[in-house]
Amino acid sequence: MTNSSRSKKQGGRYSRGKGATGSRAKGRGGLTRDSLPPVSSEARGSTERLQAGETFQRGTQRKAPPKVAKADSPQKRLPQLRQVQLEAPSETTAFRDRDGQKHTFPDSKLRRAAAQILSEKGKHWRYRAFPFPIFTDRGHEQTLQFDFYIYDAEDTVIRLILVVPRESREVWDKIGRFKRQYPMYEYELWTPERLAALQVGRGRGGRLDF
Repeated sequence: MTNSSRSKKQGGRYSRGKGATGSRAKGRGGLTRDSLPPVSSEARGSTERLQAGETFQRGTQRKAPPKVAKADSPQKRLPQLRQVQLEAPSETTAFRDRDGQKHTFPDSKLRRAAAQILSEKGKHWRYRAFPFPIFTDRGHEQTLQFDFYIYDAEDTVIRLILVVPRESREVWDKIGRFKRQYPMYEYELWTPERLAALQVGRGRGGRLDF
């Protein structure tokens, strides 16, 4: 009987031989448990804290990535327009619309200049403080009020004119919504630069297309 047979059967019972599970069992790389350094009390404490819900051990917390300043997109900037010297009638000047009604604009130099241009060019206009209701993509209601309504000989509105001191993203957002929700109307945006060009009558912006 060989040694292996003796180890398998003793007193009618099989007994397993002592396997390689002792303290000198080799792991990967040929390391044994006895050769590993002892675990410090600080590391054991960190492990206990991990079990209690802490994510990382002391000194291994992740740091937030540095914030990178986003460069301003050129599409978000409106062009810088040069200031112009705009001539306008006096505050007491009265203008007659297509119905013969007199209008004065003592609080708005731009409206006085616009009314003078329309009158000198023989356009049939009305000044109406009527707000158009427009809706945002989220369903919120806003209003957009044009200044001058231009009519043809058949008393049909052919153009809406909005007089503004400067272009802004808010104005263009409202104009875009108005264009989508009221596609039957033609409109123009008159800024001081546009008014100055109409006064001198030069260039593409110096003439009316209606």
